[in-house]
Amino acid sequence: MSNVGLYLGTFNPIHNGHVTLAEYFSKLPELDEVLVVISPQSPFKKEDGLINDKERLQMAEIVFKKFDNVRVSDIEFKMSKPNFTIDTLKEFKKRHKYNKLILLIGEDNLVGFNKWKDYEKIIEIAEVYVYPRDTNQKIPDEILTNRNIKLVDAPKIKISSSHIRELIKSNKKIDDLVPKEVLGFFKFIT
Repeated sequence: MSNVGLYLGTFNPIHNGHVTLAEYFSKLPELDEVLVVISPQSPFKKEDGLINDKERLQMAEIVFKKFDNVRVSDIEFKMSKPNFTIDTLKEFKKRHKYNKLILLIGEDNLVGFNKWKDYEKIIEIAEVYVYPRDTNQKIPDEILTNRNIKLVDAPKIKISSSHIRELIKSNKKIDDLVPKEVLGFFKFIT
């Protein structure tokens, strides 16, 4: 039995910011491990421009194999699309006997968190650790004051996958933004 942090996302592409955050969370004393959960399709994102699911999974496995307590999960690959967080949490609860699930999300997600499918149940099933992200929108009070939502002092990442995709499309250099192990995967972006 263990406490696991679930770091969900499309990771399209995985970048150095993702690696920095996974490493930060893997060192928190209250987490025994971090699962990087590759989402085939987020309900909030178009499928256009996605790297193939299997390549994104391989990319994450290559990048995170060097960490002792960070693993990659393909659980959402076996679920219906789009992938809603509540459904993923329920599936983890069914399949694994974790002491505690901790959902790891960016601060920008809190702005509309109360509009996520069954967000109240998400907070019942898992604690939510929120890492800093730039947002100039107001976060609802009901979210900020919830005792199961905790703001953590993680590094603030200023890299985005969408920006990297734009750089790739413009044939600009991305070597300093992504792990060197996965540079060859970017030929799959359309």
